[in-house]
Formats: sequence, structure tokens, C-alpha cells
Amino acid sequence: MGAFLAFYAFIGFEDMVNVSEEVKDAARTVPRAIILALVVSSLLYFLVVAVAVLSLPVASLSKSDAPLALLFEHATGRHPTIIALISLFAVINGALIQIIMASRMLYGMGRAGWIFSKFGHVSETTRTPAVATATIVAGVLIFALWLPLVTLAKLTSFAILLVFILVNLSLIRIKKIQPVPPGLRVYPKWVPYCGMLLAILLLVFQIISTLGIYR
Repeated sequence: MGAFLAFYAFIGFEDMVNVSEEVKDAARTVPRAIILALVVSSLLYFLVVAVAVLSLPVASLSKSDAPLALLFEHATGRHPTIIALISLFAVINGALIQIIMASRMLYGMGRAGWIFSKFGHVSETTRTPAVATATIVAGVLIFALWLPLVTLAKLTSFAILLVFILVNLSLIRIKKIQPVPPGLRVYPKWVPYCGMLLAILLLVFQIISTLGIYR
């Protein structure tokens, strides 16, 4: 259950593919960059958790609304103002990245004619997809102001897991109906199958927990 709740912390690594056209030797560099970013971030997350559980009782951490702030206050004896500022900038930075990427997705689909064509409009003043960006910002504000943080994290994790399942299904379908492109590195079929299975298992565990089938 903790893995499902924390899954939203790993959203964003896949956004690297949106800048592949700006990367030298993208077929080689982008996969390595994604894997390296995941490994480094996971290691940092693990170290933070290890320090936290070794410094304070788990019961105290679980009862706190801000466990890192509690850890900082316990270790230094000072008010955790700096932690609050760091968290604020980190959250804002993450939200801005997702707004930019999500608006570009709407823009691309609008330009392709898959959804409302207005999303494909580019402002003559800013040279950005203003309608798509405004729509995403409005959606973010509504959910952020309406839902509690934990509920929002769960919904975000649920939605992104569904997207990952669909992406892996699409990759499996492509592997079946299209020949291997010449000159490109192709990963074996078990990779999307494993990705799809793991995402499904996380969703199933969360649904079971939500329905109260087990405690």
C-alpha cells in the first residue's frame, strides 16, 4: 500500500521522452537517462527513509503530518522553516513540469484532430499552447483545492498506473503487428508484459484495501 501511495513521487521520469528530439543520439542516451534517474532517485528516497526510521520511532513518524520536518527538528533542535521552504519549491517545480508536459500532450492531440481542436491553438503573443495550458492549470487548481493531499496522491497514482498499463498494452500490440524497425534497439516482449503486470498488481492491491477486503 505504501508503494501505491508513493508511486506519484516517480511521476515525471517518463517526461524525458518529450525532449528526445533535442538529445544527441537519443536512442542510446534517453533510455540510459531514464534508468539512471530512477536508480539515483530511488537510492535517495531509500536513504531518507532509512535515516528517518533509525532516528525516530515509527509510531511518531506515522502520527506526524510532516515527518521530515519532525526529523529535522529532532536532529537540530531548530524550527523546520528551511524544510518547509524546500518542500514548497520542490512541489511547485514538480507541478510546473507536469503542467507543461500535460498541456503539450493536449496540444499534440488537438493538432492531430483527436480531441477538441482549440487545444492545438498556439498564442501569437506567447507562442505557447495557451488554451491547453489554461485547461490543465484549471484542472490542477480544482483538484488541489478540493481534495485532501492523501486522496489526491492516490488518485494521481491510480491514473498514472492506468496510463502505464495502456502504454505497455500498446507496446505489446505494436510488437505483434509491426516488424522490427531497422537500426533501432528493440527490447524483448517480456519487458512490457512485466511492466503491465506490476502496474495491475498495484492497482488490485489498492482496490482490495479500499474495499476493506482485508485489514
